[in-house]
Amino acid sequence: MAVLRPSRFTAFSMVAFAASLATAVSSSAAHGSAMPNASAASAGHTPACVPHVPTSLPRDPNHVASKLTGAARAGIGGYPGTVYASPWAHFKPKAKPPWVIGMSNNEGNLNAADVLKGLREEARLNPGLVKKIIVTTPSTPNDVPQQIQQMRSLIEQHVNFIISTLGSPTALNAVINQAAARGIPTISLLGQSTSKNAVNLQPNPIQLGYYGARGLLTAMGTGTGTVLNVAGIPGLSINTDIEKGANEVFRACKTPIVGNLTGDFSPTVAKTQVLTFLSAHPGTIDGVFQVADMAPGIFSAFQQVGRKVPPVADIGAPASSLVYWKQHISSGYHGSGVAIPAIKDGTYSMAVALAMLQGDGVKITDVPFAPPVITPGNLNKWIEKGWTQSTNALGDGPPSAVPITALLDTYFNKKPTIKSAG
Repeated sequence: MAVLRPSRFTAFSMVAFAASLATAVSSSAAHGSAMPNASAASAGHTPACVPHVPTSLPRDPNHVASKLTGAARAGIGGYPGTVYASPWAHFKPKAKPPWVIGMSNNEGNLNAADVLKGLREEARLNPGLVKKIIVTTPSTPNDVPQQIQQMRSLIEQHVNFIISTLGSPTALNAVINQAAARGIPTISLLGQSTSKNAVNLQPNPIQLGYYGARGLLTAMGTGTGTVLNVAGIPGLSINTDIEKGANEVFRACKTPIVGNLTGDFSPTVAKTQVLTFLSAHPGTIDGVFQVADMAPGIFSAFQQVGRKVPPVADIGAPASSLVYWKQHISSGYHGSGVAIPAIKDGTYSMAVALAMLQGDGVKITDVPFAPPVITPGNLNKWIEKGWTQSTNALGDGPPSAVPITALLDTYFNKKPTIKSAG
């Protein structure tokens, strides 16, 4: 995944937007308009045309991916790019615990705060292993030169491990390699660094698209209904990879795409683009596929013009859209979701870091996981008590949503002994 999600890594106001969505819902209900789409009678049944989950392996010149089993094999199916045997496979740190962990953010936001929660939760599960976590954040979002300086500062502070949401897949390679020369591994979280010295950790982006599209067609109850596509930012690899996974499903089902919009990963921008499209296209839209985190804006656009809200693929699953889904089931809304759970991204990252520091030996440069799928059957497990459509939070789900222990057992040469949260 070459570039990170602006929706989670750019400072737009989810609080303000969620509040406006809640107001729109209340207003439309009061006027008896914008009721959700009742959808097809077969909604909830996956169309037969939907292909199986991707299982193809990435380019694997060292033949490490082909030997993976269990949760690791499930997580790497369809994964993009090239993976290699990890240079950290036989790593033994010079320092003994407790260790100092550096967290290098590419910007400060809700995602960064949740990741830090996860790091701390995993550290608490393993007392005596982590002395402290040093956090750095650029003063300007995605300021790569400043992030490089901050990572160099972490090296000079003698951290034992760096976990980073990189602002670039290539521009930070030199500092990652500098850290490696000092015996300091780096995890690239939610991004795919091109340095072989990085350990890339993220939900599989191809599977995010696949499960998003499969869930959408299941909610629609048909593979041949019309779908409106809302991209994040075309050209970014995260956008490309998610759409690639989705398009495998849409091509197999010959699903008509009635429009392609760009929402910049922002609910506000997505709402504006969808409003413009709806004003010029009065025909039926049976479903909406959105790349990540824009579902609240799409709901609001349909409500504002008094049109039925069709199923929307909720990739990212922020609190406001999960609550919308739950509140509208009784009036016929059929939802689906695929999560990018930030707290669990943090716990998994710290678990990988501690296993590496304990000398368990990570086999491969990339350790992706299968993204958690949200269905009507498990929706309540993803909504926390007290959440409303104005809540600014990210869905994280039950402990079992990401099988961290099983991932560690299959991505490492030696079965790790650390405790993990999943």
